Amino acid sequence: MLTMLIEQFERTIAEKSREISRWMESHCENVMVPLYSSVDLRFSEHKIVPIDTNVFPAGFNNLSGKFRRKAGKLFREYLLSEYPSAEKILLVPELNTKNAYYWENIWVIKSILEAESYEVRVGIANEEFQRDTASFDSTGGEVIEARRVFQKDGLAMTEGFVPDIVMINNDFSEKCPKTLHNLRQPVLPPVEIGWHARKKDVHFEFYNRLCGELADILEVDPWVMSVETVLESGVDFDFPEDRDRVSAKVGEILSKVRSEYSKRKVEHEPSIFVKSNSGTYGMAVSSVRAPEDIIEMNSRDRKRMRVSKGGVPVRDVVIQEGVPSSLRVGGGLVAEPVVYLVKSRVAGMFYRFNPLRGELENLNSKGMEFLQSDGSPHGGISPAFDLVSRVATVAAGYEIEKVLIDVEC
Repeated sequence: MLTMLIEQFERTIAEKSREISRWMESHCENVMVPLYSSVDLRFSEHKIVPIDTNVFPAGFNNLSGKFRRKAGKLFREYLLSEYPSAEKILLVPELNTKNAYYWENIWVIKSILEAESYEVRVGIANEEFQRDTASFDSTGGEVIEARRVFQKDGLAMTEGFVPDIVMINNDFSEKCPKTLHNLRQPVLPPVEIGWHARKKDVHFEFYNRLCGELADILEVDPWVMSVETVLESGVDFDFPEDRDRVSAKVGEILSKVRSEYSKRKVEHEPSIFVKSNSGTYGMAVSSVRAPEDIIEMNSRDRKRMRVSKGGVPVRDVVIQEGVPSSLRVGGGLVAEPVVYLVKSRVAGMFYRFNPLRGELENLNSKGMEFLQSDGSPHGGISPAFDLVSRVATVAAGYEIEKVLIDVEC
């Protein structure tokens, strides 16, 4: 189900396809677009925006067979163009997870690359991991065998395996391991850009800036693609004075969004998401409708906002305009598209839905489920989903370059 906004948007995309391609190519030539990424989208009758962009995406197990094959071809095409002699890939996953779905994701990534004739091994790069080998069970019944990664003469390797490329599927929420520092092999994506260094406010600043450029090409209101995002630093939700500060900022953003709704005759009550400025997996996220919701947070809500993935303390948050989801699956369940990209090209998508959550809430939370998709009824992906996701991954490229300049691993 697509809204009238997206149907109109897609007609404009078709009319301006050449100009869009030139614009996209000019940015991709000048920025380090990540090897792969996933973009969570929200769309309603008035907006289509990314709400999260991951540069070490899990969830490949939720892609259909068709999209897995497409991802493999895109990986192969890129790696052949940049590293034509590469044959061996070391896939570095997360360690501190007992989630069998995550290991199914690792098995799928490995299988995708092996189907393109690469030799792939799984290696654990974590100072806490002292064993030589480990086995992990996936939901599909496959067993993933992993070996400890060590560095020798500037090369990352496991026992008996020296890779040509190190491929990371670990967002390094706390830090990146010394084992992966200063390697002679290409490391894709760079370990320096884990959530220990990435900042959501920086990402959305780049994204909104790109939206302004794209809106000029499309001759549309940039508001329909942009998402209001403001940083509030040094927050501890256990302190009333800090909740007061966040509450005041929520009030400002709500007022601004309400004004924009009024201008455009949007008949919807605005909402806000308060999120950790660094983190993923939907952790440390609160949906609020009024400033008082922050002030009146109970102990459970405060605890949820206290730490992000890996127990990393939350001290900086973004206050972000909420976009209600107009997408429905499975007889009326609220859902959102999750789009996967290799470099700046869309490989596939699936839908995330959550029977426990409504159209204004965080669907990436307890109770979420996934629905595979082959795209539109014609076998493709909505041009609107495609374009907005590509803009988000280019924004991630600009973010990566900033992190590589500003932050040491």
